[in-house]
Parts: sequence; C-alpha cells; structure tokens
Amino acid sequence: MDDHSNILIFSKDNDQGAIIQDNLKAAGYDSQVFDQETTAYESFLSGHFNFCIIDNNLAVKETRTFVAMMKSSEKIIPVIFLCDHPTREDISLLFSFHADDVIRKPLDFEILLARMKAIQKRYHPEERKETKIYIFGKFKFNIQKQLLSIEDKTTKLTTKEADLLTFLCQHANQTIDRMQALQVIWKSDNYFNARSMDVYITKLRKLLQDDPTIRIVNIHGKGYKLSTYDDDDD
Repeated sequence: MDDHSNILIFSKDNDQGAIIQDNLKAAGYDSQVFDQETTAYESFLSGHFNFCIIDNNLAVKETRTFVAMMKSSEKIIPVIFLCDHPTREDISLLFSFHADDVIRKPLDFEILLARMKAIQKRYHPEERKETKIYIFGKFKFNIQKQLLSIEDKTTKLTTKEADLLTFLCQHANQTIDRMQALQVIWKSDNYFNARSMDVYITKLRKLLQDDPTIRIVNIHGKGYKLSTYDDDDD
C-alpha cells in the first residue's frame, strides 16, 4: 500500500476515530473519519477509498447493514475490524461479513500497519510483479497501469485499448493477422467484434499521432502492423 492510500475510518467513538486518524497520518496515510453509517456509505461510494477500518462490532444493526452494502458493491476494498475482547462467536460473525482481519484492542498501531500492508498485497498481487513497459518512438506504454505516455502527456487506456496495443507491441514491425487478433483479444472473430476492433484501431491511431514516426499500418487482406520507423507501407 503506497503512501497516498485513502482510508475510510468508521467509529462511533469520536476520540478513538481521531486517534486512529492521527496515527495513520503519522505513517503517511490519508484518511477520513465517519461516525454515521449512512454518511460513511455515501462517502464510500463517491470517494476513492482503498481501505476501511471499522472501530465497532456487528451488534449494531445499522453497522451490519453498512458493511454488507459496502462489501456487495462494485468497489472492492479490504476491511479490518477493531474489537474489544471479541469472543470466538464475535470473530466468526465478523468473518461471515467478509472481514479481512479482526484486531483486538487496545490497538497496537505497528501491528495494524503491518496487517494492512499484508492484506493489500493479497488484493493487489500485481504490485509485486515486475512492471512491463514498452518503449517505441517517443512513447512509453505501461501495460499493468494501462498508461501511454509521451513527454509530459499521459493517457489512461481502456482495457481493450491496452490489450490491443499490447498485442501490437508484442509484434512490432510485423504483420499481425486480423483474425488472430480478434481471437486473442475478443475471443471471437464475428462481425460485431471485427467492427469493434476497427473502432479501437482508429482510437489508437489518434493517440499515436503525437509521434509521426509511429503508425498502425493497414496490410491489405492480412491485418495490421505497428510501424516504429518511417516507411511507405501504406
């Protein structure tokens, strides 16, 4: 978890919430504290949180509802519960609500930070992988982050744009068969997917216009080629 992580803290105890926030700030993390379930859930949906710490238990019906709604949403973030002397039944209940960890109070912040980092690695194992970057012409293309950069301009690609550009980069200056590209990226070479690929090729061409030496060339009757030098294959 990087130092720019934004953490949602939910606590009915304002003093405890402030203590958690202060300790996270000292460790370099941004956070926001909430003491009402409705406000916390609305902020969760509209904000960019990537971790949640709940200083409470599920004895409160509203808290159970908040956690269940958060865990069933499209936004997937880990949740740690902080509990006073939880019983085996309490811990079992918390994990049934998809808790990622349960930490007993009084809270040891070194343990909290260590467990947060361990959980984040499980959620984002790609962060431990070597980043694959293609460099062609003036462009840099980060596959994992789906970022295409040239000088001080960076564009976030869609998944399909990134998949198609990756395939082109893997076969730079080689003709790629149109049907093969459709099978690899769209898993089918039907008419609708073929039309979709044409649209994405057009989008990539516009993005690559910033370097005139880089072009996606039509190879008549065959497919495409990512040309990384000046030629006259059109």
